[in-house]
Parts: sequence; structure tokens; C-alpha cells
Amino acid sequence: MAPSYGSCPVCDLMLFASKTGGHDAASMVSTLWFWLAFGLTVVLLVAAICTGLSKRRRLHLWLGPLTMLSLVVTIVLTEKLMLRYDFPADLKAIHLPCAKAGGLLALPVIITGLLLWRREQWRRWHRGALVVWLVSVLLATSTGLWMFAHGSLRG
Repeated sequence: MAPSYGSCPVCDLMLFASKTGGHDAASMVSTLWFWLAFGLTVVLLVAAICTGLSKRRRLHLWLGPLTMLSLVVTIVLTEKLMLRYDFPADLKAIHLPCAKAGGLLALPVIITGLLLWRREQWRRWHRGALVVWLVSVLLATSTGLWMFAHGSLRG
């Protein structure tokens, strides 16, 4: 198991680099890129929700798709990151269905958002889809962080 400071991924990266002499830079870089993409996704998500609720439609129409694009990038980086870590099988078995549900439940948000763009009557459906998706994203994120906290870097 890789040495850890606990809940600080950046501190873990610095400790790992100092213990390994930095020779596993690929692991550090992929972990750093994951956390940067994850953070960007959270910021974009909050901004998209705020602009949607405050009816700043023009900005929301940019932030919504950028959030989904950032989510896709984060998922791809997560897949790469999972190749570099060992995670307890039981935690992984809990997290993966949550993560898949979170990804798939983005589709109703996207579809109702496109429908709302043309017809106001879809607003309630869009908000409902958003709430369901947010619950699934919070579940996927919390189980993912839980799994990551118990994972260890390979090698």
C-alpha cells in the first residue's frame, strides 16, 4: 500500500514522489489530471445549476454541455486511473453500479434539456431529471472517494 497522509490526494502525490524519487511520474500525472478534471467538473456543474435556476439561459446553454463534456473527460481519466490502483473488490462492486447509473442518468438531463430548448413545457421534466441525476452523481462520487481512500497505488 502506498504511504498516505489520509484525505489529501495532493499530499499523497508529493509523498509518493519523494519516496519513489519521482520515477513513477506517469502515475502521479494521471492522478493529478484526474483530480483537476474532477474539480473542473464540480465547478462547471455548480455554475450550470446556478445559471439554470437563475434563468440565465444563454450562459446555461454553454455551461450545461461543457459540464457534460468535462464529466466524460473525468470518466475517461478515471478509467485510466483505475488501471494504476488496486481497490478492494467489495468497494469496487458497490461503486461501479453507482458510477454507471450516474453516467447513464445524464442522458435524460441532456434529452430533456434539448427538448426544453424548444418547448417550455419540458422544464419540470428537465428539473426532475436533474434531481435524479444529481442524487446518482453524489452517490457515485461518495462511493468513488470511499473506494479511492482504500485503494493503493500499484508497483
